[in-house]
Amino acid sequence: LPVEDTAPMTDPAALLAANPLGKVPALVLDDGSAMIDSPVIAAFLLASVPGQQLMAQSGHAHWQARTTEALADGVLDAAIILRFNMTQGITSGPWVDRQYRAIERALSVMNTRVGGSDFGDICIAVACDYLSFRFPDLHWREHNAALAELTDRLLATPAFAATRPPA
Repeated sequence: LPVEDTAPMTDPAALLAANPLGKVPALVLDDGSAMIDSPVIAAFLLASVPGQQLMAQSGHAHWQARTTEALADGVLDAAIILRFNMTQGITSGPWVDRQYRAIERALSVMNTRVGGSDFGDICIAVACDYLSFRFPDLHWREHNAALAELTDRLLATPAFAATRPPA
């Protein structure tokens, strides 16, 4: 699938046509319809691959993987809020502190969930890589050895290397 770079804050027409919320990611299908929001896109892609092995199709393991996905997505949501606030000069206060605490708690829980499913591990690595990129001073690796090892291992794979955004 072709990837189109965009700057969501400028409300580009192509992005708004795919997602009226003006948020990324958005996946535009061959028929012109669009899937929006990371969990929806991930569910669509998983459902598109018959016999996929990344996540259990049902049962407890399925819902545990989805919970790991939600934790990773929540880390990204909190980090994006912090990033947006930083661009506005807001670097402290109760709302900022709440986001940092949410990230710390989620990382601690995700550190215990490594290896629960390939899909969950991918979600974790994406969230951790974003934290390393945008928040190098967070030092999340110091207290989350399992997350650090997983992230390093997955980032070294050809699939991650081929899909990482340019530095």
